[in-house]
Amino acid sequence: MMRRLKGDDITPRTSDDAKKLIGKSVMYLRKVDIDKSGRGYFFPKYNVVTDVVRRQIIFEDFDSAYISDIVEMVEIET
Repeated sequence: MMRRLKGDDITPRTSDDAKKLIGKSVMYLRKVDIDKSGRGYFFPKYNVVTDVVRRQIIFEDFDSAYISDIVEMVEIET
């Protein structure tokens, strides 16, 4: 798989993995943030993980993402 984000990949695969990320600033790519037209564009998001509810990660700005929708995630320095 081609990596698009620089840094150590911390993409959670389970709810327990995601809970370890609470309080961390992250940059992440969801499946919908990758342009599949062949041009190679991708649109990462930046946020802070605040909670995990079942298989869904809740972010500081009240956005959320299912764990299965996240392709890549890296921790960023604030």
